[in-house]
Parts: sequence; C-alpha cells; structure tokens
Amino acid sequence: MRGWRSIAAAAAVAAVACAQDDMRDVVHLKNGKEVRGRIAQPFTPGELLVVQGGKRVRVPRADIATVEPVSDTIREFLDRRHRLAGNPRAQWILVEWATARSLVNFAHLQAMQLALESDDERAHSHLGHRQRNKQWLWEHDGKWLTKEQLLTAIVRDQVVLPGERFRVRSDGDLGAAIAALFDLEQLGVWWFDTFGADLQFQEILAPVEVFAHRDATSFPKWGFRPLPYYVPDPHGDVAHTFYAGAGPLRPRLLFYVGSQGLLYRTMIGSVTTRDERDRVCPWLEVGLPMLAEQTFAGDPGHAVAGDVRNQDLQALQALSRDYQLQQLLHLPMYGGFYLMDDTPTATNWSAATMFAQYLLRPDNVPNTRAAFLSYVRQSLGEKRGDSSSLFDAVMGRRIEDFDEPFRRWLEKVATK
Repeated sequence: MRGWRSIAAAAAVAAVACAQDDMRDVVHLKNGKEVRGRIAQPFTPGELLVVQGGKRVRVPRADIATVEPVSDTIREFLDRRHRLAGNPRAQWILVEWATARSLVNFAHLQAMQLALESDDERAHSHLGHRQRNKQWLWEHDGKWLTKEQLLTAIVRDQVVLPGERFRVRSDGDLGAAIAALFDLEQLGVWWFDTFGADLQFQEILAPVEVFAHRDATSFPKWGFRPLPYYVPDPHGDVAHTFYAGAGPLRPRLLFYVGSQGLLYRTMIGSVTTRDERDRVCPWLEVGLPMLAEQTFAGDPGHAVAGDVRNQDLQALQALSRDYQLQQLLHLPMYGGFYLMDDTPTATNWSAATMFAQYLLRPDNVPNTRAAFLSYVRQSLGEKRGDSSSLFDAVMGRRIEDFDEPFRRWLEKVATK
C-alpha cells in the first residue's frame, strides 16, 4: 500500500477536483433506480442536486424513496469513535469499520493515531509502513523515516492530513494535528445539524483547510496579538490557528476558526473583496463562529457539543460597550476585531458573540430566531452585507429597538 503521505496528497488533489470520482451518496428512487454521486445541495426543498464528476443531476424530491448520504456515515463513525474512546481493543475495529464504508481518510487517520500511540502492527501495515531492525518506518518525501525522524521532518516540511469536510495542515505535533482534524469533523456534523436546513447550506465537496501552526511565533498574525482567522477565497481559502502554552493539545479557538471556514464553504462562497481582511458582515462572522467555540468541550480529538460555556463572562464584557448596536453592525473585521489588543476590542468580540446568541434564543418575546436566520441568509448567503436597513426590514424592528432588551438580557446572564 502507498505511504500515508502519498495518500494524503492524493486525497487533497481529489478534493480540489470537487470529488470528481466520488459516488458515495446514493439516492434511491421510487421506480427502483438509484442515482449515485455527491449531493451538493442537501437542503433545497424541491429537488436534490447530485454532482457526478463534471455532470450535475437534479432529482425531484417527489421521485425519491430514500437517501443514503455520506454525511450520515460520517456522523455514525464519529459517534462510535467517541463511545469507544476508552476501549483500546476497539481502536482497530474503527479502522476496519471506516474502510468498509468508504471513509478512507478517516480509516487512515485512525490508523495513524493507533500507530503513533501503541505501535500497532495492523495499523502500520494498513498505512504501508516498512519494518527494519524491529522499528517501523514511515514514508516521507520518498524517504523511510523512524517516527522520531518523521516528527522532526514535519516541523520543517509540514504535513497535510485530509478528512471529509476539513483537512489540517501542521508544522507541529502529528498526534495533536490528527486530534484537531477529528474535532473539526465533529464541528462539521454539528454545524449542518444545527443550521443546515434553516440556512440552506451547500455540502462541502472540497475540504476546508485549517493550518494549525506549532506556536504563536510561527503564526502569521494580523494585529498586535495573535488571534486565529480565516482568509476566504480568492485571497487564500485557508484558516490559521496555533498551539499556545506548554504542551498544548488543541489549537487556539479551533472551533471558531473552523466555523469561519464553514460559513464561506457552506453559504457565502467566493468573495470580491479588496484584500484578505475585508468581510461580508464582520459581526456575524465573529458572532456565529464564537457560538460554536463556546458550545464544544471535551478531550482533544473527542470534542462534544453541550451547553454554551462562559456566557456570564462574555455578557459582563459585552455590557461595557459604550456604543449602540447599530455601530456593532458596521464594525470592520480587521480594525474592529483584530488590529488592537485592548479592552474595546475585547468588548467588540463579546458584543458580537452575545448579540448573535441573543437573537438565536427560541424564547424571546417577540420571537427573533427565525427572522435572525433569515437575516443571516440574506446578509451572508446573498452577500447583502452589514446594512442596518436590511436588519431592520428582516427583523421587523429597528436595530435601535434591540438595545434595551439586549442589555437587560446581558445583565441577567452576567449575574447567573
């Protein structure tokens, strides 16, 4: 079998080609026939758009009996992996399970982790490694290296690990990079389950790349303080984060920056902005991803979504703003959220984070969630931007009318 690095490269090329040979989604028709390919638009009400290489097939929902999407298999694998995390004997079974269900990248990631952690012979064989003098050798740039030599080479050369909806590039610890990729894939499942139908997401046929830099020194920061960010197409199409502190296990703001990539890949698409720091609607592109960041917890590689964390601290910080919500809507991404390392910037982050969470609350009176999701679709999906008149029209109330009820809610959350 080919070495893991060549497999990673091949998978990356296939992803860029928009899953040209990927026929893993199956649509069963009522007439007994089936349509195979990748479902590019899984949430459109009247039909499914199936991509078959360069061919696009539209299947009316009225003709469909059942659907077997890869997304369901991804969810099941991650659920199994989480349940079996404490069972050493089950780790190889996960490799076999993923292989049998055409999750080739997941199988190789799981095998890599198993080879790194326990030197499992079956995992090494699956990855195409060679054994010499009782040591397993890993292929890297046409050379066969010991694990220690490989980990040193990655710092110099980087490594790219392909998954399904994400791929991770790293110049740091290989095991930590594998864990980060599995965490991101769990984020992808939650993202589609939580917002997919309401925001009419496109499926991700070419994975979002997240560059997990080994430390803050090697991280290409924007402003005075290193903070993770995403560069949209056509300026880069890559998210940047980094490991911080002694023995870090998970990159900084991993779920935040992964969600920024998801916003662009599932809804916004390519943009025509002046440079990589411009955004369609900055406060939304901070607020919604920060919801994801606060939702996930758990051990690296086994992230789970739960109750939103740190709401009280975020609410307290948001209460210190000295401007109206209308100004929040128009804050620039770089100048408002990244340029400075000061209290006003931290307040902007908290205000965007908490205002998005406030509008998503299902028990607001009057209800705001449905209208807010419609606003997100129009602002980001239709690229109508940060217009306050758009907000007023879609929400049915002026932005100024939200100042007082939002502040009362923040005070309540801050004192919990």
